[in-house]
Amino acid sequence: MKRKRKPKKRPATLPPLRAEEEGLVAQLIQEIQHSVPSDIVKRVPDPLCAQRLIASLPSEEYAVPLLLALKEGFQERNVSRAIRRAVFKLDKRGVSTDAFHADQAMASPILKPPEKERPLCYVGPVKRAGIRAVAVILHRGGKDFDTGFGIVSDKEGFHEFLFRIVNRKDARGLKEQFAAEAGPFVETSLAHGATILEDAYQKQLSRNARMEEGYLELRPWLLRHASILERPVIYDLIPNAGSDDVLTDAAIRDLFDDPLMESWRIEPGVLKPFMEEMYRVNKSPIVLTPIQKAARIREIQDKCLAAIFTPEERTRLKGRLEEMAYVFLKIGQEETAKVALAAAQTADQEVTPLKANPVIEILLQRSLAFYNNAVEKKVREHASGKRDAASPIILP
Repeated sequence: MKRKRKPKKRPATLPPLRAEEEGLVAQLIQEIQHSVPSDIVKRVPDPLCAQRLIASLPSEEYAVPLLLALKEGFQERNVSRAIRRAVFKLDKRGVSTDAFHADQAMASPILKPPEKERPLCYVGPVKRAGIRAVAVILHRGGKDFDTGFGIVSDKEGFHEFLFRIVNRKDARGLKEQFAAEAGPFVETSLAHGATILEDAYQKQLSRNARMEEGYLELRPWLLRHASILERPVIYDLIPNAGSDDVLTDAAIRDLFDDPLMESWRIEPGVLKPFMEEMYRVNKSPIVLTPIQKAARIREIQDKCLAAIFTPEERTRLKGRLEEMAYVFLKIGQEETAKVALAAAQTADQEVTPLKANPVIEILLQRSLAFYNNAVEKKVREHASGKRDAASPIILP
């Protein structure tokens, strides 16, 4: 009689995790690209969670350092098998797993190839007209680092982008020089930096503007290794948006007076026609009472707010304030961050007869005061010369 073949055992499925464990694994997957592998391993509570984390890893190059760290942190047989399966998948995808093979072939850990350092990303504060700096430093192995330094606008896209391959010392020097000119810099996730840069890229496309060749060189790697954020990063750190309790007029003025936001003003070219109209009201040969003049100037200011702060511009202002809330939080100004976040929630609200928008109102008054002071200074400087009566407003 022929022996009956025993059926092959199917690989056992992993026991289900508790809801909080599933949430932890999902969170760790999101943090892989901007966290140190050993720090992630420390947060894995047991071998079962380690197996589930390994099974959930994408077959990408950045998974290799974490697998090595898990191999060192968990000696259990089931975890080792899960790691071998993950390495096999990586090999099939063409991802280099030399670090594992070298470990098997050589007894001395000194001969292991060095691990690549995690990518670094930095952002600067949002300045006038939504302009800010972004820096990306990537270790591609050996002594070489790919560096990308960009100046971007949330309205126009790239102003410039510099891409260079340099050594460690030069990468640090470029970053410090860039931060001195466009900083201060705060470290952030690669996904956050990629989101800002990709938004600038899309703005360039919509304007049919010339593309920055440096970003085109960096972009394929960046999009493979970083996911675009679906919402501003500040809401991952302060889940509950700022409330009206912290958003007084005084708090908004203090926010705009902060050294990181003192350049926030409405652009002079946009404001000039309305300032000229207000100037003509004050210099009108028609006799108006102070109350009538104040009412007419208020009408002009309301028209100015409606013309300048369209729904698109209010949304853009909200995004700038959300980004500044993140910067303030990262530099330790938590209360200022809460005010900025509360201001962001108000900034995109439409002005109605029943409800004002204090953020854009104060921004307007702040800009008018600044430019009026500049005009008065110009008038004093040219008091002895001729002025153009048709255009008395000379803005900086």
